[in-house]
Amino acid sequence: MVNAVVFAIATGIGLLTDKYMLEATNFVEHYAIHLQPSSEQKEFIKSAMYAGAILGMISLGPISDVLGRRFCLITCSVITLVGCLLSTCAWDANVLIAARIITGIGMGGEYPLASSHSAESAENTSNGSRNVALLYLFGSGFGPILCDFVCYFMDAIGAAPSLIWRTIFGVGTFFALVGLILRVLTTENSHKFIKAAKSEKGATRSFLVAYWQPLLGTALIWCLFDIVEYGLKQNDAAIFSAAEGGPYKDSVLTVMATRCLVIPSLVFTPWLLSKVSSKQVQLLGFCGCFITNLCLAIGYNDLKHISLLFDTLYIVQLSFQSLPGVTTMALSAEIFPSAMRGTGAGISAASGKIGATFGSFFFTMLKEKHEINAIFWVVVCTSTLALVLTCLLTPFYNGATLDAADMIASSGQLKEAKKMLYSGPVEEKNDEINAENEGTGQAVAV
Repeated sequence: MVNAVVFAIATGIGLLTDKYMLEATNFVEHYAIHLQPSSEQKEFIKSAMYAGAILGMISLGPISDVLGRRFCLITCSVITLVGCLLSTCAWDANVLIAARIITGIGMGGEYPLASSHSAESAENTSNGSRNVALLYLFGSGFGPILCDFVCYFMDAIGAAPSLIWRTIFGVGTFFALVGLILRVLTTENSHKFIKAAKSEKGATRSFLVAYWQPLLGTALIWCLFDIVEYGLKQNDAAIFSAAEGGPYKDSVLTVMATRCLVIPSLVFTPWLLSKVSSKQVQLLGFCGCFITNLCLAIGYNDLKHISLLFDTLYIVQLSFQSLPGVTTMALSAEIFPSAMRGTGAGISAASGKIGATFGSFFFTMLKEKHEINAIFWVVVCTSTLALVLTCLLTPFYNGATLDAADMIASSGQLKEAKKMLYSGPVEEKNDEINAENEGTGQAVAV
């Protein structure tokens, strides 16, 4: 049996590499000046990874339902390693764009695969969302910080701009290689996945017809969230620079500090998910994003001259962002039937990257026009819409609800399984009753 720490690293290092390479987008256009990219190429360098990610999500997610999580996780690592190597060695802007697309394909598969594998590997179904939260902490917490540190260190020692961005990508290549080795040696399909693969018939059309409501919810909400997350994170070095002035490396240091100060919220989220439902955590996160960004939008012209207050509010809104950052991934990783989980999570994640592409492009356009204030108004609007959709489309459930719905789905009754998913939290039954009712999905609503 694989050690729990090794399992966590092997599963999460792909997401860490993803977040690291995405954070690099924040800096590459500033340092890769010798490539002389045109304005259009600069935009493609930023958004190319998303195009690849969408392809990886909608292909590798469903494929994993057939060929298994292990095979597809290893495939993701191989593709990512090739993309990172090519990024490091890129000799012109077009090659760098192609490398980012390849990296994106591998990274795109990580979202549905790593999250589904983490949720399925939980001994208790109730801990599935907590496992995904720990995965998110490892990837989204430490990946960006490592990238910021490498960038700041290289700039601080006076390295040439070309060496800085190649070193950033080179470190990402190292992470991708370590991830590939760990997965080949340690990753196995979970018992829950193996059982589902033997017993369930995964008909995509039947799944889409029966589960359209939760799938629409996870897809639209993830899209709205990624508009904000990636739109901000790929431009926040410039946002801080606009607010504070000074050398670019000081902006990098500020970005790194904000990433570090968000870690407590990422640590807090797994505990919170053990106490309240994913739906409630998601509502809390979007509500906090709405309030803090409303303050930033209304008071931006004054706040940008008060660095401490501006940075504090920005960190608070990033901390609230971490809550739906976890739940958008956790919900799509655990609410769908095991036999179609990769498909549901892949569609949801791909929708998110469509939002990320739009957010990156649109927020960059606003930044170039020096309309930073408008960025915060966009976040206010997306948070409001996400709150409404969470109330209308996201199920309120517990681990027993998921177990019951999965049992019903295993017998081919997908519409009944979806009804169970929306029936609310159910009482945990004792082992004898559970064994007697196994395969029927009987449960008692509370």
